[in-house]
Amino acid sequence: MIYHKRITCLAFTLIETIVVLMLAVLVLMAVLGIYNRVRASAGTIMGRLQQNRLQTEILQKIAEDIDRLAAPGFDATINFQNKLDNGYHSSRLILENSYYGNGNRKDTYERVEWISDYDPDRDALILYRKHTGLNAEDKLFGQAADPASDKEQYISVAEWVTLFEVKAQQGETILGAWTSQTLPKAVRVGLSFAPLQELADGSIGVPDEQIFYRTIAIDRTRLIPYQFVKKKFDLPEEDPNDLLESTEPNELNDPFEAMIE
Repeated sequence: MIYHKRITCLAFTLIETIVVLMLAVLVLMAVLGIYNRVRASAGTIMGRLQQNRLQTEILQKIAEDIDRLAAPGFDATINFQNKLDNGYHSSRLILENSYYGNGNRKDTYERVEWISDYDPDRDALILYRKHTGLNAEDKLFGQAADPASDKEQYISVAEWVTLFEVKAQQGETILGAWTSQTLPKAVRVGLSFAPLQELADGSIGVPDEQIFYRTIAIDRTRLIPYQFVKKKFDLPEEDPNDLLESTEPNELNDPFEAMIE
């Protein structure tokens, strides 16, 4: 008897190969889509973190300027004004202290300006800082002799700013401008990069929860007057002697011994 061995050849047809390739392409497109979404989300999160860090660093720098210039021993002034600049809350903060030199002449020892200005190309504010005076950070600038050179001393600190606001805090009173020669008790600075949107009252602005605030006390070394107010406290109706008699001896003489027991 003769046996014939049958060999079956396993192979993919052209249609099967095309279907497999199409499925592989769909899977790859889905994976790439997820990757792009994750990458975009990570970029957004990192951008917000960088933005929040920038706001914190700017407010810290303003606080350092105020602490340094409003130190005791100098004739210091703080002036600021706020305005609406093309729908954006903008402000100008001027910090200056003086000394009396030869001939008892009053000269500027240090002057720092923080100012925001509207940029039509970005449709947002640009925050600038200028530091002049005898104690200027960059000694090459010196004193400006003409407006052009004075303009060059404004250094761009941040772009795409949507709110820069400075207010004085006098107890519970908040003031939007300060032009007095005396120093306020505290200054509150607000900064934001969040886009403008319609608020609950129907106006256009930056939501309060997206504004970074920093309250800086002025002249922290000043003497704080204390006032003692007499107040009458109502005593309990129980006799204090009754309370002492009802108390265990251990609780009065040795509280640690009572805890051990």
